[in-house]
Amino acid sequence: MLTVKEASETFGIPRGTLYDYIKKGKLEVIRHPLGWGFLIPESEIPKLQAISDFYAAKAAKEGEEVRP
Repeated sequence: MLTVKEASETFGIPRGTLYDYIKKGKLEVIRHPLGWGFLIPESEIPKLQAISDFYAAKAAKEGEEVRP
């Protein structure tokens, strides 16, 4: 499981965008049992990868540096 911060750093997706996807129900999450925030299960990694690819393509099109 990944926290929103870990997912953001790993996949190069802004945290605000991840929270938008969570709010709209496009990403399945569970509440963190020991604190604030959400945990993203492993089953959602393909969705995170697709979102990451979208942002990388958008950045490349706009001439920005693409995160690995």
